[in-house]
Amino acid sequence: MISEGRLTTRDGYRFVVTPRRLARFLGIALTGLFALHILTMIVSHGFGRPVAMGLVPAFHLDFEQNLPTFAAVLLLIACSLISAWSGLLETAYRRRRTWLILAAVFLLLAADEAFSFHEPLGEALYQRYTHLGVPMYAWTLPYGFAVIVAGLYFLPWFLAFERTVQIRLVLAGGIFLSGAIGLELAGSAHYESLAGHREVYRTLTGDILTTIEEACEYLGLSLFLHTVVTRLGGVSFRALDPVTNEATVARV
Repeated sequence: MISEGRLTTRDGYRFVVTPRRLARFLGIALTGLFALHILTMIVSHGFGRPVAMGLVPAFHLDFEQNLPTFAAVLLLIACSLISAWSGLLETAYRRRRTWLILAAVFLLLAADEAFSFHEPLGEALYQRYTHLGVPMYAWTLPYGFAVIVAGLYFLPWFLAFERTVQIRLVLAGGIFLSGAIGLELAGSAHYESLAGHREVYRTLTGDILTTIEEACEYLGLSLFLHTVVTRLGGVSFRALDPVTNEATVARV
């Protein structure tokens, strides 16, 4: 019996994640997340309530340790897990190693998203090298260099995929980086153009840039996740056996 992604077998319940179900879930979740964010912008800029009893910090995409942060961390962890699983399914050592390295990269990005390691790094670089004209969000410089190095390393792995997967991966990476690096630099330029003391950081222009930036990041990650799940033909997870109570493993 199949019911909303659950398959009942004599071994118990198996939860099946198909590309179609994944796309539907991501679409609903991200639509809800951005609807709440837009609501915070209306409350903050339209009604002049920058906190609104905690509503704005709880759902605004540019605040830390809130619902959007939790969602981003989960999405990055999902990308890490699907990459690791893809690596374990590979028979060639080099491709397996590359998948596992990619999984580690996503896991590091999830930790960075959760604990904002890049912010003190960026502040330290900006304070030290302001005279050299580094952007206010100076962390984009070492991260951008890391992207170039990673791109060169992953190139042979990327070229081994079929054309459809290559196109989807390029789109996923391009969309993600245009937000994570490109629009971060645009936001940096915007805030540097404000008054010297910069007491008010959350301007409407800044929030619009943030909205587009975060949309690119979520969309890029979602497209990567969907691409890999599609390549695998879907993923299923089987629950504990109700008779033997033995744990089972995920299956593709």
